[in-house]
Amino acid sequence: MAQTPAFSSNQIAGARSLIEGAIGAVPGETLAIIAEDPALGIYDDKVPACVAGTANSMGIKSSIITVGNCAGLEQIPPAVTSALIHSDHVLFQSRLGDTLRFSDIPGGAGKTMSYALDIDILGSASCTVPHRVLERIRSAYEQHADTAESWRVTCPNGTDISGTQDIQAVARGEAEDFTVTRFPVCAPRPISCSTATGVVAITHWLMASGNKPYPDDELLLPDLIMAQVENGRIIDLSGSAKLVDKVRCHYTRVGKYLNLDPWEVHSWHAGINPGCSYRHRAESNLERWGKVAFANPRYLHFHTCGSYAPGEIAWSLFDATVELNGKLFWNKGDFVYLQHAEVQAIVTEEGLQPLVVSTDIGIPESQS
Repeated sequence: MAQTPAFSSNQIAGARSLIEGAIGAVPGETLAIIAEDPALGIYDDKVPACVAGTANSMGIKSSIITVGNCAGLEQIPPAVTSALIHSDHVLFQSRLGDTLRFSDIPGGAGKTMSYALDIDILGSASCTVPHRVLERIRSAYEQHADTAESWRVTCPNGTDISGTQDIQAVARGEAEDFTVTRFPVCAPRPISCSTATGVVAITHWLMASGNKPYPDDELLLPDLIMAQVENGRIIDLSGSAKLVDKVRCHYTRVGKYLNLDPWEVHSWHAGINPGCSYRHRAESNLERWGKVAFANPRYLHFHTCGSYAPGEIAWSLFDATVELNGKLFWNKGDFVYLQHAEVQAIVTEEGLQPLVVSTDIGIPESQS
């Protein structure tokens, strides 16, 4: 008889936070875990086992369905479709959940997308701090973001871009429409760039948003590229001539492949999970890194190439400073909002120790 793998108390705590806080499953319900084949190099097979075992111990009947790298609605395997229809809850421990986040997914099951890619992440502070606590902090921040008529983003490399947002549209819920809950808490609602004007320093790479698949979806940038933005559109690029040509060709190619306007800058947001960390070099697996690091406050990204979130090409900024309505919320990558009295009150009410902010995301601060 096969033995159940032993998991640490932190890993089980992360699983319980996922089950209770994000999924919202209760005893007597069913949970289907859509687990991506670990041979694909993004997810491990220990998290599904830990979550399933923990759920079963809580009286929640769980099952694991292994899938490959599915592209979207048209490629959902029959077993997954059945789970979406017949299960109370479905956990996407796979990239399939990312491609469906903005889709009208069939079935009445509650749907959760996991970015706890491996068992170490599940047992880290990004997941073990109760999900409800980080959701309370996100909600408190969004009360400021949703009523901010103006914003400004700067960074050490020369970014200086600002804009306004239609707070009435935000109030009507037009700014974002996720159909999948995300775990752990990652980034808040993105802020519109429809009026964004200024310059953005693009460093390190252009990376895919994970929304729609397309070939050759990463472009490493050995030098700085400056993007001139006017009213939410890229109007010019500057830098070394050869690299600028590569960037232009990349955008043009993706736009043609996906039949969309590539030059739109749709929105931005930054990570708000202080416990998020990534202890490998980002370049060793950029796709994997992006699914974890975007929750860290040091990382801010813009959604470009498409008139929707999350767009198809992301710009990565590190250690940015962010002002909303002239008030400071991030200072050189430090999510200073965590020091606000309202956040401190949440932490105290929940009986937690002060939240420790990790700066280790595979990008040395000296290179940002």
